[in-house]
Amino acid sequence: MNIIENAIWQVESNLRRPIGLETIAETSGVTPTYLTRAFASATGNSLMRYARARRLSEAARILALGVPDILGLALDVGYGSHEAFTRAFREHFGLTPESVREARTTRHLELTEPMIMDASTKPTLAEPKIEKRDRMLFAGLIKTYAMKDIGGIPALWEQFNAMDGGIPDIVNPKVAYGASLSYTEETGCEYMAAVEVSSLADVPKEFQTATIPAATYAIFSQPGHITLMRPTIMSIWQDWLPRSGYTAEEAPLVEFYPSTFDPVTGNGGFEVWIPVRQN
Repeated sequence: MNIIENAIWQVESNLRRPIGLETIAETSGVTPTYLTRAFASATGNSLMRYARARRLSEAARILALGVPDILGLALDVGYGSHEAFTRAFREHFGLTPESVREARTTRHLELTEPMIMDASTKPTLAEPKIEKRDRMLFAGLIKTYAMKDIGGIPALWEQFNAMDGGIPDIVNPKVAYGASLSYTEETGCEYMAAVEVSSLADVPKEFQTATIPAATYAIFSQPGHITLMRPTIMSIWQDWLPRSGYTAEEAPLVEFYPSTFDPVTGNGGFEVWIPVRQN
């Protein structure tokens, strides 16, 4: 089963009923943490923020039809009171439910439409190498991004590259690593731009460190432009994993940038390492 498409289906099938992360994860046969990470990796969005935005968008459409009972609508879409619904609606759209009902239009609202996983945008993947890798020590910069702000990751790389040369004990100064250290619905993606080092003892205080545990990785080589990073990860989660006989571990996803990669042009290719275990 494709857990990303199932999650979207669960959201779209429950727009008039509250549904939680735990329930969606259970229908997919995975843990909430796993689903959070998979959905964020594949789509660049927080699953529960997407669910909330979809529910409020559909509520806005109903309000624009002139629904007389706002409390009834609030209860339908999972809010326990008129006040809670109004607060969430105003935070999301900047307007009250009453004003949308009076205006009888959603034209001035930024509605969230159903997410469509368009296969035509996904690259064809070559079969990955399955390799065991020892523990790795990373030094670099770490920043946590809300899923709506994940497009800011290139700016972290620009900052890190500008500080190049300040880290001792680099294993290979010609390569670099990105690591999605964690995903949570509350905080988003904790991302690291890094190099591998042989010791963390002398890392300067302006850098952060992380220990990536030993793991078995499915290593996908992508020769194309860096803008294929998100579609490549999407293809892995949507297409390769469901048919592979492997399950992704709840461990950091690693991006590998070889010596051929040019951070200025984005050309030169990259690799995506997914930690896996055989089913």
